[in-house]
Amino acid sequence: MTPKYRADIDGLRAVAVVLVVAFHAFPDVVRGGFIGVDVFFVISGYLITGIILADMEASKFTFRGFYRRRARRIVPALALVIAATLVIGWSQLLPTTYQGLARHAFAGALFFPNFLSWSEVGYFDGAAETKPLLHLWSLGVEEQFYLVWPLFLLLLKRLSIRLVPILSVVVVASFLYSCVAVAYHPTEAFYAPWSRLWELGIGGVLACRPQNVTSRNPISYIGIALIVGGALVLTKASPFPGALALFPVIGTVLVIVFGSDLLGRKGPEFVGLISYPLYLWHWPLLSFAAIAGATSLTTRAAVVVASFALATLTMILVERPVRFGSLRKWGGPLAVTAMTLVVGLSGIIWRSGGLLWRYPDEIQKVLATLQYDGASNARVWKCWLDTEGKFADYSAECNRGATLIWGDSYAGRLYAGLKRDGIDIAQFTRDFCPPSTIGSYENCENSNLAVLRKIAELKLKTVILFANWASYRNYQQDNVQDEGLVAVLKELKQHVDDVVVVGQAPNWAPDLPTEVYGFWHSTGRLPDRLPPKPLPYDKINQALAGMSANTHVRFVSPFIALCNQQGCLTHSPKSQAELLSWDSGHLTAAGARLVGALLQLD
Repeated sequence: MTPKYRADIDGLRAVAVVLVVAFHAFPDVVRGGFIGVDVFFVISGYLITGIILADMEASKFTFRGFYRRRARRIVPALALVIAATLVIGWSQLLPTTYQGLARHAFAGALFFPNFLSWSEVGYFDGAAETKPLLHLWSLGVEEQFYLVWPLFLLLLKRLSIRLVPILSVVVVASFLYSCVAVAYHPTEAFYAPWSRLWELGIGGVLACRPQNVTSRNPISYIGIALIVGGALVLTKASPFPGALALFPVIGTVLVIVFGSDLLGRKGPEFVGLISYPLYLWHWPLLSFAAIAGATSLTTRAAVVVASFALATLTMILVERPVRFGSLRKWGGPLAVTAMTLVVGLSGIIWRSGGLLWRYPDEIQKVLATLQYDGASNARVWKCWLDTEGKFADYSAECNRGATLIWGDSYAGRLYAGLKRDGIDIAQFTRDFCPPSTIGSYENCENSNLAVLRKIAELKLKTVILFANWASYRNYQQDNVQDEGLVAVLKELKQHVDDVVVVGQAPNWAPDLPTEVYGFWHSTGRLPDRLPPKPLPYDKINQALAGMSANTHVRFVSPFIALCNQQGCLTHSPKSQAELLSWDSGHLTAAGARLVGALLQLD
């Protein structure tokens, strides 16, 4: 029953971690290397279940002993990596990103990072490369399994219920849920522990069977082929986990059941022994390199080498002394103390807004703009919907007013500049959805057709159409004609006297506050204007102006009003620190007021 030490399982860990590291470092080569995490899940379920059952049979299982061993195994290296990441972040990250890092550090230290990552998925979520601790989500899933699984097994033992049938039912139920969730709730399917339970549970079922492994059965090669083949065939676009996770799961099962002399050799075994610290180190280093703009193939290869070196040192200097050496007796208290310090430090950084006080007063307000609440004064979930919302989901207040704002999320932010006390503003805005009968996705088109029908019923004086036009319909090409927009303008003129097309606004890369900070950092002063993100603004606005003229509607260009040869205006007339945008182009309230004034509404 007890899973004795097997070098080939450490070799299997080596396959898993190499796939994950290769996927993160060289995603164009190993496109599906993320399935290495699923290999880890099966191995963890197998080993942990075997340990628990062996202790129960010997009548020596205690929760205190179990979690002390888990703490000695997991916490020291984890605390070290999180602390090192926070130290590096101090000098490399701006406050909002540093605050996000601290939030992930806090969640990682308390083992709920998968729920945090799940909650952050959305329109304004940052790129994965800017989150140095994003990879801890899988560790959260495992730790949540460790909290529930011993209780479940102990209950079954106390009730004298046969383990394999019940565990099999749990596995099948979780697998079926994962298959359904991946189609309808893919984010939940990826991060939720109940969607991944079947992978850990299968390992648990294996631990309940007699162990007669020869390590020479050729069937194990089929298992290795399934794992490696899945990593080469699957991509980030694949619906995962669900049924496709059977590639790594079945592959891992075959290796565990039949053994592998190939994976039991010294090289794979050693990589397996450092697999945990290697997993912890590689992603923060790759992430910080990406944040610094060092993304060349040579740099990524060097980061991988450095990750192996740090993992080896971590195993020798931290893991072995705490688990097996001179610090073993104090491993539990040391682990708790280290993680308590990490939780406290990350909590301070998180709650302080990323230690904004590190910077002089004049730049603090600019950097605070990075934490701007894009949902403020924008009627999100009421008159600004996401891509999945239906037209019927718009609130009744979205129909009220003589002026209507219609467009994508850029238009959603325009409301903050037009709203006035006692004056209603109608609004139909939606993520990634320009005001055109040829939308960027089916739900967008259907919603826009419903907007046109609703406009025919409303008594409107003005309709304002606004979007980040550069993102749609190849507006960056010459002589663009958006037939869907033209159709909308012609239809609107039959019902509304004043139709206004708001042209392309300035975009920034990566965002306006970072650009302003960069200028301040190099010159010591705040700028009035900066060069915007390179886009063919003239082509886009000329196309929009031409379509507006041909359909006899007004055209207003924020770019022409805000930009000249010296660059585009960065701030409001009130203050150089009151920026017009907090990200790549969405307007702050100050920016929306400035653009709103250009429309010359009564």
